[in-house]
Amino acid sequence: MRDFHPASRLILWGWLVVATQLARGPLLWGFGFFIGALALVTSSRRAWMLVRRVRYLLLAVIVLFGFSTPGEVALPLLGQASPSIEGLSLALTHSMRLLVTVMLVAILLEYMDGPLLIAGLIAVARPLALLGLSSERLAVRLMLVLRYAQEPPPGGWRALLVAGTDRDDEVLALPRATIGWWDWIVIVTVTLLGTYGVFL
Repeated sequence: MRDFHPASRLILWGWLVVATQLARGPLLWGFGFFIGALALVTSSRRAWMLVRRVRYLLLAVIVLFGFSTPGEVALPLLGQASPSIEGLSLALTHSMRLLVTVMLVAILLEYMDGPLLIAGLIAVARPLALLGLSSERLAVRLMLVLRYAQEPPPGGWRALLVAGTDRDDEVLALPRATIGWWDWIVIVTVTLLGTYGVFL
């Protein structure tokens, strides 16, 4: 069995995230429960940790949409202070999309370690070289963001702003891998299907 290039996995993962943002109604909820169950089976510890990190964002989404969207009052006893039924519906939809995206991130990080993730990011970002941007630097920056999202540095985020930290001399190896013909089949197929789904 052939081992697919990390770029192929990243592109497939990216289209799943796009599909999550476009899905509505039963399709969104069905896909969400499937991805949630998959994440709990394959990466429950990482998924729970990431969900805890976005709990305040989830609360903000519920409050923002629930109380700022006009519509029918959900709790008549609260009068004008009540959230709307339409707002709560939007809040649940956007909360589900956020949770599914977080679960997809947990699954991605569970099956792609640092070197594989960097290799995939470099390959995916290679076209940016036409604009004068470095795919290697972009890959390293994204890798550091994902790392610190899981494990904040000692001293918290402010430690990253202090010169002379013990991470200044850290060295990251940038692996490279060759994209095979089977990878191109996957990339083209997923891209065509994703594009068709977006404009359908």
